[in-house]
Amino acid sequence: MSHSSPGPDDKDPAKTFRIGHKERDDAIEVLREAAGDGRITVAELDERMDRVQAAKFPVDLDEVLSDLITELPSDRFRPASAISAVDGRARPVAGWDRFDPLVIRAGWESEVRRAKWAVPPFVRVEPAMSNIELNFLEVDTDLEVIEVDIVAGMGAVIVVIPEDWAVNVDQLSKTWGSVRSAVNAVPAAHRPLVRVGGSIGMGSFRARFANYFDRRRMAK
Repeated sequence: MSHSSPGPDDKDPAKTFRIGHKERDDAIEVLREAAGDGRITVAELDERMDRVQAAKFPVDLDEVLSDLITELPSDRFRPASAISAVDGRARPVAGWDRFDPLVIRAGWESEVRRAKWAVPPFVRVEPAMSNIELNFLEVDTDLEVIEVDIVAGMGAVIVVIPEDWAVNVDQLSKTWGSVRSAVNAVPAAHRPLVRVGGSIGMGSFRARFANYFDRRRMAK
């Protein structure tokens, strides 16, 4: 039995990646602001909100919002060019472009980033079934903001920061999961802020400072 080769649409994440509550809520907020500004009527608001609720993929939201915003929902899921200039130096786009973040996935095995790892400004974590730890204790960076976007799953996300860093979870939503932060929400002057958004789903999120095991590991 023969199978046809996959077409371009089969590889387009904007047409294959399922959206969730956060993406629909963001789209509805855009519509409400547009209605409040008089750019669409109340009847149009109702009709477009129904289309948002029925949307399955980012491109479905594009069709509803394309005449209201310049950055479409699908932009977040589509990579830009292969090279980007940052601070005058050419860098791979992955992680250095908002629409092509560094993606860290945890399927059946946990994923851990520790020690002196290269941290870009845009990170997306996908704790589908297992846990993901982002440990920044030994990271040397001049970034002042690190955006971490969580895609809902069943695993846990743990963020570990130095005492002069901070974590903001105001944009992180949850369904059945839990969100706990035992760290500062405002960093020391010119120190990094880890801004966490997205949805934790049925998993959990925890932000903390170094514990006994972290200090013991770094002392070796």
